[in-house]
Amino acid sequence: MKRLWPPRRPRMPAARAGAAVRGSWLVIAVVAMVGAVAGGVLVVRDWATPAPLSAAATLGGLTAQLHDAGWLSMESHQATDQGGYQMPAQMMPGAPAGDDMRLGVPLTLVNTGGKARGFELAEEFFLGGGRNDVPRELHSDTFGQLPRLGPGSAVDGVLYFDTTVPGAADPPMYLLWKRAGTSVQLAIPRISEISHDHGS
Repeated sequence: MKRLWPPRRPRMPAARAGAAVRGSWLVIAVVAMVGAVAGGVLVVRDWATPAPLSAAATLGGLTAQLHDAGWLSMESHQATDQGGYQMPAQMMPGAPAGDDMRLGVPLTLVNTGGKARGFELAEEFFLGGGRNDVPRELHSDTFGQLPRLGPGSAVDGVLYFDTTVPGAADPPMYLLWKRAGTSVQLAIPRISEISHDHGS
């Protein structure tokens, strides 16, 4: 008598079985490659989109806060003995050279620690971005000769840099702050239009 249960399954030929296994592995490999490529694209996009800069930072016990900056006009420097003739900027002592303009960046330094902190503005602050291939050095400032800040004290002043006025397609300008063996880029909140201060 023939056995009716359990029914025997027909055996798959070895060649077909091998092809099926290879096909399964091929599908798995394709799915893995697609996932890796998609993940790589996400990582590249995330890396290529830098985090927005902040206008404030703390380095070496001091906190720096930037405020709205502005371009300075040299039109107030006039030769009174020439019937109102305006002297070219290149002939004025200390005036920006070539096509450069002077940018004033207001800065507040705060010492929130419990001991005095020294600082060197010319060694710490530089102007980057815009049309500058390398950061510009500090031209002058209004902080005077103040060498340090006492505990819990603060000081306001303006940093001046000579630089080319950037165009609409140029990257935004920022302040590079180097202190205590590290550095940070500070965003300039806003830069006003070039003012024309006509002196008397």
